[in-house]
Amino acid sequence: MLKHLYIRVQGIVQGVGFRPFIYRLAYENHIKGYVLNDTEGVTIEAEADEESLKRFVKAIKRDFPPLAVVQAIKVKEGPLCHYNRFWIEKSRQTDKKNTFMPPDTNLCKDCLKELFDPNDRRYHYPFITCTHCGPRFSIIKDIPYDRQNTAMAPFPMCPDCKREYENPFDRRFHTQPTACPVCGPHLFLYRNDKTLISENTDEITQKTYELLKKGHIVAIKGVGGFHLACDAANDAAVLKLRKRKRRPFKPFALMTGNLKRIKDFLYVSKREEELLLSKERPIVILKEKVPIVSRHIAPHLTHIGIMLPYTPFQHLFFSLDKDLILVMTSGNLSDEPIAFKDREAFERLSSIADYFVTYNREIIAQSDDSVMFVLNDNPFFIRRSRGFVPVPFLIRENFKNHLFASGADLKNCFAVAKDNVIILSQYLGDLESLVTQQIYKRTVAHFKKVFDLHPEVFISDMHPGYFTTALADELAEGKARLRVQHHHAHIASVMAEHDLVGPVIGLAFDGTGYGTDGHIWGSEFLICDRKQFERAGHFSYFGLPGGEKAIKEVWRIGLSLLYEAGVDINLLPLTKAQPKKGFILQMLKKRLNCPLACSIGRIFDGIAAILGICETISTEAEAAQRLEEEAFKAKECSSFKVGFEETDGGQIVIPTSAIVREIVSFMEKGIPVPEIALAFHRCLIEISFETVQRLKEKYALKTVVLNGGAFQNRILLKGLWQRLKEAGFKVFLPQKTPLNDGGIALGQIIIGKEMLNG
Repeated sequence: MLKHLYIRVQGIVQGVGFRPFIYRLAYENHIKGYVLNDTEGVTIEAEADEESLKRFVKAIKRDFPPLAVVQAIKVKEGPLCHYNRFWIEKSRQTDKKNTFMPPDTNLCKDCLKELFDPNDRRYHYPFITCTHCGPRFSIIKDIPYDRQNTAMAPFPMCPDCKREYENPFDRRFHTQPTACPVCGPHLFLYRNDKTLISENTDEITQKTYELLKKGHIVAIKGVGGFHLACDAANDAAVLKLRKRKRRPFKPFALMTGNLKRIKDFLYVSKREEELLLSKERPIVILKEKVPIVSRHIAPHLTHIGIMLPYTPFQHLFFSLDKDLILVMTSGNLSDEPIAFKDREAFERLSSIADYFVTYNREIIAQSDDSVMFVLNDNPFFIRRSRGFVPVPFLIRENFKNHLFASGADLKNCFAVAKDNVIILSQYLGDLESLVTQQIYKRTVAHFKKVFDLHPEVFISDMHPGYFTTALADELAEGKARLRVQHHHAHIASVMAEHDLVGPVIGLAFDGTGYGTDGHIWGSEFLICDRKQFERAGHFSYFGLPGGEKAIKEVWRIGLSLLYEAGVDINLLPLTKAQPKKGFILQMLKKRLNCPLACSIGRIFDGIAAILGICETISTEAEAAQRLEEEAFKAKECSSFKVGFEETDGGQIVIPTSAIVREIVSFMEKGIPVPEIALAFHRCLIEISFETVQRLKEKYALKTVVLNGGAFQNRILLKGLWQRLKEAGFKVFLPQKTPLNDGGIALGQIIIGKEMLNG
């Protein structure tokens, strides 16, 4: 007996070969009807006998294409239409836009084979792609995901490409970015004065290789923006890039052509290898084994970020030299967003790059490379962007309103939510510069358009001075407006990932977060659920002389810590800052422009200064990273412990001054700096563990959530995680969002939803 089914599939089901997959399934199961894309996902009408339809629906749920993410499949019966065939219908608009676009991915093995096949018509074509790979998110202007709604609209298909595109059994069926040398985008090589050198792919590949080997810096347009490339083995080239990019310390990411070359000089575990070879192709932070690249790639550090090629041009380029290793860092000045439009790239990067490799297809949505590291066989994000965005986060209950969360001002990602999904934006960077703020606003507008968002609730951090707070005020225009405490958002984001309701013991350790008492928090022990929190403990406060200035001039924090501890301030090893010491001391004594802070990040800064590791820094967390590196050098470790105090109100306070006094006593005994650095880390681990133990007794809780930028420190994270697990605690960490402010917006959405419900 014939039946008619109406099937609605929602999720990432456009641009991933879903319609040809359905067409082939229908052909195999003798189904009649049609399939189409619309602004809510994929719609199927299917007629056949009951057994055939059962097999058909089961296969949709089980065997969908590798790049697809199926969020929901809804099936209902309808009246027979007596279709006589199965076909692919034209896309259509509906009242809602509920579909989700796929991220950009690495070139698949089939396209890679064709790229290097001299008999293939796409031989050495740098924009080869198919249903299973290539650009998606970066080229989409709107949905439904059809060619006219992408950056490929200016490139009409030639007859050969059209034939593949219209054949349901071809790998390029309805592949919107599909093209060939006859009809698609092309590469161009320019000098930085915009003089055209070549527009022949093979010539560009060879000339670019020669330019880089001669020590030049080349800006290369990738999937989500421009990279700045130079020879990673050339000290002079790397130093030149550092000077021009104004980046004295922050490590450069590398790229090489094959896994074997990575293993020549870096340690690679099985899990790290999986990440390097994954379709997302992130930068993976690995420990150095043998020094074969410039010492200036990651000054003072023993871990290096590296990735494998993911675009056709990168694969072509590295095929010239299997041993080549390049710096491939984001195309920007320090702290600015990645350049992704040609005109802006020439304006912003011509003082850095000597040459430009670009192409005549527009990048619609910019994205930096994602950055990850592995600890205890678990991958963690430092930056979540290309390859992972805009994969949605699913929740159990629908949102009653459309929500917008502006995120934090550092490591910014914003978030949007509707129905039962949350979409976290790509990494946008630090919102100090006007350029980044403009990109932020443009990206918000793009998300609202492509995801059909009409926010009715606007959520931000509590910090009154944040750009994101002011922007949420501006966008709200009288609509619902919520403010969420920074560290509560850190914990709530992990709760959302792991579907925890609470209450939990949450440890939020970072550099800065505005507290409910008006001070700077960042060493928080919280008892919280998704709606509210209690501050159950923290490290004691100390002054930041000069406020924001102390974050760059970390010797000021070192002086403050020594002063608060009541020890000899002359222990602070100062060089250039020596004449300012008396002035800063007066500020501390009179409490002039000395905001109070208790953050772990600032404690790391101050201890690094006291130990003579850093006097000033050029980038966030530089002092903390260098302190961690000193600890890695320790061959043995003396240890010290401090206790905690409980206030009359029952709050635990860990005395920062006690830690400082112990460190000073070690210095006076002549204990080497690496041993003191490791002892400091172990002290933080032990006192944090003991505080959690006390909170377990007090609140009868054994679920612990760890989050915040300070947990990017491998020694701290591994040590505390291990202590808690050994003691029987259930420990949860962010696995789908970064261990820093990049996940704040997700937490803001979760807390905002509960505040609305309450």
